[in-house]
Amino acid sequence: MRYLKTLILAVIFTFTAVMNVKAQAAESIWLASDIASYKTGETVIVTVNGASSTPVQGFTFQIRYDPACLTPVNAASTVPGMNALPLPQTAGLVDGSYASTTPQLVNGVLAEIRFTALGGCQTNLMLESAALAIRNASGFAAPLANVAIGEKNVALNIDKEVSTVQNAQPPSGSILPLEPQASPEKGLSVWLIGLFALLAIGLMFGAFKLFQIGTGTSQKATTTSRHAMLHMKHGPQAGKSFVLKKLPCSIGRDPVNEICLNDPHIMSQHAQISAKSNGYYLTGLSGDTFINGRAVRNNSAILKPGDVVRLGKSSLFVFVTSQ
Repeated sequence: MRYLKTLILAVIFTFTAVMNVKAQAAESIWLASDIASYKTGETVIVTVNGASSTPVQGFTFQIRYDPACLTPVNAASTVPGMNALPLPQTAGLVDGSYASTTPQLVNGVLAEIRFTALGGCQTNLMLESAALAIRNASGFAAPLANVAIGEKNVALNIDKEVSTVQNAQPPSGSILPLEPQASPEKGLSVWLIGLFALLAIGLMFGAFKLFQIGTGTSQKATTTSRHAMLHMKHGPQAGKSFVLKKLPCSIGRDPVNEICLNDPHIMSQHAQISAKSNGYYLTGLSGDTFINGRAVRNNSAILKPGDVVRLGKSSLFVFVTSQ
């Protein structure tokens, strides 16, 4: 009888272990937080986590929050090669998007999202949508199929007592600013913003493929044999593409620039794109200039196909090259 019980327990243990392995191996995304209680002024940290047996080249997430209880600060991904793609933020919704030119296996934290706790309240953070992105046969981004959304809600309790201690280390990895911008046009739904994120990743992957084809067919190809273009994704002249026929190309609010952006946050002479034998370069002349979320101030940085450039607060364009 004792042997029968032992055999039954062994079968149960084996079945449970197999089920746990399957559960861990399932491709999924979920929201988590190690701490549920905070004081006013403290930094609230939640994580978007993911597991996938398929290498991915990007991910997106949208987290719903209460602006009366929390203020978003930034998000950071430590997944190697994942670069932040800044998007316009709206109050009440954190919109995150990251992309990489090389496939990455993920199993754990995809991104840390930070908020500042406001006042005394009880609130929930909700993972409204999330996706893992891969590059399809055409070289463009596509959501990975059959990804399960796990835990969607994180409950938080914010105490009225004001904290005098900084409770969080500075973020590391590719930083995504989450300061809410002015509200988008009436009627623009949340899923359109997510679609914009996937489109930006798609342009990045497509441009990368074109770049690979160009470099693979001829080792002698240089910037003079390619056409460089800027695809405006947000801000003045959104949706328009500019072929950089004349270099250097100046960008700014002044009409004398080759590319004029009528935006109060754009300086008269904001930035310049130039070409050298080994590539294209972006120079920040004045104002805020970012490449993939990294600041470019009073110096030059190389521009690679698929790079997302932000000028001022919300003017975005994607840099691409083609033969």
